[in-house]
Amino acid sequence: MTEKRAFAETPAFRVLLGISGIWGAASSGYPVYTRVFGGVLGVLCAVSLAVDLVKRRRKRAADGH
Repeated sequence: MTEKRAFAETPAFRVLLGISGIWGAASSGYPVYTRVFGGVLGVLCAVSLAVDLVKRRRKRAADGH
């Protein structure tokens, strides 16, 4: 039986954070420090999702699927 995870532990939450970060980085109405932080947050979320995808593929390959 799989364990139920909180929404903050799912990949969908990282996508949501990444989108909000990139949105903040692209908005010209925000101060520069907010746009830089948003851009960094968006990049970190994208890297985190890519690492998660690679781990899942390696696990599937090791399982023989």
